[in-house]
Amino acid sequence: MATIHLVLDTRRARKDKTFNLVFRVSSGTRYVDISSGYTFTKKQFNPKKGVVLEDDEANEQLESLKAHYNNRLREFSITNNQEVNLKDLKQFLLNKNTCESIVSTFWDEHIHSLKELGRVGSADSYKTSLSIIGKEMNLNVSFNNLSHKDITILEAKLYKRGMTTNGIAVYMRSFRAICNKAVLHDIAKIENYPFRKFKIKKAKTVPRVITITEVQSFFKVSLSENDLCYKSWLIGKLIFMLRGINLRDLVLLTEDNIKNGRIIYKRIKTGKIYSIKITTEIKNVLDQFESKKTLLGIMDDSVLSCPEATLKQYKLRRSVVNNQLKKLGKMTESSIALSTYVFRYTYANVAKQLGFSKDLIAEALGHEYSSTITGIYLEHFDLEILDKMNNVVIQKVN
Repeated sequence: MATIHLVLDTRRARKDKTFNLVFRVSSGTRYVDISSGYTFTKKQFNPKKGVVLEDDEANEQLESLKAHYNNRLREFSITNNQEVNLKDLKQFLLNKNTCESIVSTFWDEHIHSLKELGRVGSADSYKTSLSIIGKEMNLNVSFNNLSHKDITILEAKLYKRGMTTNGIAVYMRSFRAICNKAVLHDIAKIENYPFRKFKIKKAKTVPRVITITEVQSFFKVSLSENDLCYKSWLIGKLIFMLRGINLRDLVLLTEDNIKNGRIIYKRIKTGKIYSIKITTEIKNVLDQFESKKTLLGIMDDSVLSCPEATLKQYKLRRSVVNNQLKKLGKMTESSIALSTYVFRYTYANVAKQLGFSKDLIAEALGHEYSSTITGIYLEHFDLEILDKMNNVVIQKVN
């Protein structure tokens, strides 16, 4: 039985001192290589795990392509029981008939690849999109049977279900990403690409933020430690004071994220590194939690070793926090329903009202700069500048 593994072919270095990353198809002591299209240095690739270091996008593409080759390998094994001819097998793996590439199957393979990479949040998002779209159109067809008309009919059906423009856009972007990957992996023809002339609509949304006065009222609420909303109140304060930190990133922080008086963490969604100074106000709130494996201790330690279980429990915790924040909003007579989202973007709104630049606020939240010059400047001085801005914002609401 032949096997497929990712291998860095170190027999010949390129001019830039990188090596070709290949899919090595082996049978006994014999093997043939299939180029992955990527090149890396020895330090960038982990040969034991077969993964690229610190490049989630490359790993996602490689896992998806590996899943495709393994499926083809199983097809080949069913019809070829005799000794494997590696040259024939390589041709079979590379020359897939695009008409046999089923949309739903390829979509499922991609979800599986994301789970193997530990990206359960992205996998869950793609799974939801597959479920929603699969109810409105037949996905058990080849990519080459999809058309622009199918996409427009799908959009109309989703509107008929009462979905919003931005809600539909989420599912359409997932569908488009799957079609893009199919073309990238040479299992769908670019000339049949259904999104070529289809524009995914996006509606402007009114920012859900509260005023400085409302934030001050929230911070000054007097709650007993025994109050059911107490921890959610603290979480709302932390999201704001930690520069609009995402709730999932917050609840998964551990002692390892605290270094030299700063909270340093990698954003789960984007992989961007954040470094936030722990002020006296932030420390006082953190001290109210009984930390376990995580700083806040609100996630069960037993689920943390399983990404899917962690995501499932996180969603439950998020629902509880948002419900309790909503109650606190009514208590403080907030103009809108409070949620973790509101505190994340209210931080930006308050910073703007205090006169800080859009570029500086974008850096604080991890968004792209609108000014290249400002972006270069922040790369050298961002920590000091961001610390000063954050301190001003925190002092304003406490």
